[in-house]
Amino acid sequence: MLIFGDVMEGRGRDNNFLIIRLLAAIAVVVGHSFALSYLECLSCTDPGLQLGMPVPVHSLGVEVFFMVSGFLIAASGEKNSAKDFYLARALRILPGLLVCLLLMAFVLGPIVTSLPLSEYFSQRQVYRYVYSPLLVFKDAQFLLPGVGFTPRFYGASVNGSLWTIPLEMRMYVVLWVLVLVAKVCRWPLAGLTLAALAIALGLYTLHPAFAEYPFKLVVCFLAGATFYAWRAVIPYSRWLLFACVALFLVAKGGRFEVFAFALLTLYGTLYVAYCPPLKLPAFVQDYSYGIYLYAFPIQQVLAMAMPSAGPYWLMLAAVPASCFAGYVSWELVEKPALAMKKRFSPASSRRQLA
Repeated sequence: MLIFGDVMEGRGRDNNFLIIRLLAAIAVVVGHSFALSYLECLSCTDPGLQLGMPVPVHSLGVEVFFMVSGFLIAASGEKNSAKDFYLARALRILPGLLVCLLLMAFVLGPIVTSLPLSEYFSQRQVYRYVYSPLLVFKDAQFLLPGVGFTPRFYGASVNGSLWTIPLEMRMYVVLWVLVLVAKVCRWPLAGLTLAALAIALGLYTLHPAFAEYPFKLVVCFLAGATFYAWRAVIPYSRWLLFACVALFLVAKGGRFEVFAFALLTLYGTLYVAYCPPLKLPAFVQDYSYGIYLYAFPIQQVLAMAMPSAGPYWLMLAAVPASCFAGYVSWELVEKPALAMKKRFSPASSRRQLA
């Protein structure tokens, strides 16, 4: 029987993670179109819910991001020093995020705000918008003074997607602590990640304070990390994938539906990741982060510019526009930032980090 660890070693970087991340980012754009279009469509149904999933499609996209991130970051943490680990994470996340925040606060905000520019720039809220998400343990800020796009519930939010970025950075810290304990105490990482996942699942299931959606992403991240840590014993089998599908169908409509679907999402995503790779055009790079950063404000601007448009028209315009923004962000910001790893850590440049 094939084991994930063997398949991973055989495939190396010849995998489908790139297309999975791109599809997850586009899923977020698709799902947000229903909440951000100028016209609310009461007869429209989210594609995920229409297909019988217990979560809307944008939530599925975010959960896949966190599962994949936990998996790959666990690999990076295990193989690299603390310096190389945090350098790689900082160069991957912070430059793109900072440029996006600056553009929102000092370009988009002044264009859209109803306030005089002198009053707009005198507000501390403008500057908090920029630095809050960068501080890891502070939450992202969604509003800018006098800025509003549509009359919808989220119509004043500049970039509602950014709330997940500080949460993911916190999970990097948590995971590195687990890796550090494993290295210093010579405890198995598999046991530590499983214990952390069990605690998180217990809190999510039993404690009302942790039953809200944000904490579910903590569970998703730890599930991905645990999967990586146990890769040497987890079978890589289409029959196990079918079993996950069957379990979800049996649990559908019941108390354990969400957990069965999360298990299917985790195993299905990582199974597909190591299927024979789907060949994308050579010019396609990892635009997923840029798509995620810019899709929400792009959708807000498009919705404001198309007051007669419903979610499907917004979706049709926002997906290509967001992909183009992801391309620009990759070429002008993210790719040059990642190239700086060689300058700061020549040794790490010989190892491809996640």
